[in-house]
Amino acid sequence: MSDDTAIAEGFDFKIEDAGPARKKLEVTVTADAIQAKLDASMGTLQSQSALPGFRKGRAPRQLLNRRFGKAIQEETLNELMQEGCRQAFESLNIRPLGNLEPADPDFVPELQPGKPMNFAVVFEVVPEFDLPDMSAITIARPQLDVEDSHIDEELDRQCMRAGTAEEREKNFKTGDRLLGAAELYLEDDEEPIFTHEQVLAVIPEKGESGQILGLLVDDLGSHFAKSAIGKVVEISTTGPDTHEREDIRGKKLRIRFTINLAEHITPCTPEDLIERFSLASIDVLREQVRLALEQQRDEEQSSAMRTQMLTAVTDAIDMELPEKISGNHAAQDLERIRFELMQQGLTSEEVEEKLAEVRERSNERSLQNLKTWFILERIANDQDIAVSEQEINGYITTMAMRQGVRPDKMRSELIKQDRIDNIARSVRERKAADHLVSLATIEDISMDEWAERQAAASST
Repeated sequence: MSDDTAIAEGFDFKIEDAGPARKKLEVTVTADAIQAKLDASMGTLQSQSALPGFRKGRAPRQLLNRRFGKAIQEETLNELMQEGCRQAFESLNIRPLGNLEPADPDFVPELQPGKPMNFAVVFEVVPEFDLPDMSAITIARPQLDVEDSHIDEELDRQCMRAGTAEEREKNFKTGDRLLGAAELYLEDDEEPIFTHEQVLAVIPEKGESGQILGLLVDDLGSHFAKSAIGKVVEISTTGPDTHEREDIRGKKLRIRFTINLAEHITPCTPEDLIERFSLASIDVLREQVRLALEQQRDEEQSSAMRTQMLTAVTDAIDMELPEKISGNHAAQDLERIRFELMQQGLTSEEVEEKLAEVRERSNERSLQNLKTWFILERIANDQDIAVSEQEINGYITTMAMRQGVRPDKMRSELIKQDRIDNIARSVRERKAADHLVSLATIEDISMDEWAERQAAASST
């Protein structure tokens, strides 16, 4: 693609390719625009300042410049850079993805009276590609009836979730929950790169892997076999090549986990659930579980159709991709998967376990997911897909219901964790995927045939 240039009042722009799905923007701010901005900032400061010995608004500019000149220059520089990028994107009709990065991290732009100021940033964009004929794609809609055995399994899950916790000092067993402080180190470094005072680890089956700090550890239970409350457990592992934190990818890691609390969960009885939810009988409880499972079935059916469609569309499109997945995209991908798992009703421990497995996937798989994300961005933009506050609240309510907590409590927690924007992004992507599904040819199949297809796909 050839370079694009544009001019806006006070600014000159030039944009060029900087690699697959990546652009470089060069901005020149004219000397006149810089001086006008500095004069305006100084005028505002002069009108609002009240220095000792001078009435408000009457302090000499020379004195104000000595006291506040550096701060004004820094503020003006930041404002001009933001304004320059904004006007460039509007003039050139460019929509950047993620954060802007300096083209040269060692270059620090500065304002000099009477001279223009130049700076350059790089950023990712949706790559150009052609969409296939969606109606030529056939996807399956698996049919499933909720049976008594499904209700029994869900009741067992609910009884475990509402069970009684009994503290243990040592002799930890499968399913025990260990809560403690954890530190993450790079190889032989003496200072940790990450610490957290409240980290949960669940003892898996003997020989099975488990997660701690979002990292999958082989035979996790063996590390705690001879430990006890108050002890420090040392665990060695390797950072996944596609982890959202680029500084630990492929690195040898050490985890120091101090066990502060250990609990064994004894499940409650269905009768306890009846009393807890103020229900009339076991039949009423089972009927409520049936309705919840039917709703979950419908959601999982839609999810299966979205997955098939996105796989087919992604495979049918050729596009240039970045050489590696960025930390920003990896984090967004994990958040999307996190919310999907929470909507399916998985416990927090199960969610973290699944996310740890996702982090272990290959870079090729991660790049494929990035390709899918670019497609969804393109569809969402083409269809002007927006997300309403009502849709966000509905998404949160469904997650809260699956997790067994009040919607207002979950919303407050998401706000505290600064994840509401991630919810909106997930809803927007889901709506884009549903639009693609609406264009496909759909065939209904039995769950047996669906299971056979899934088994065949996993074996290839």
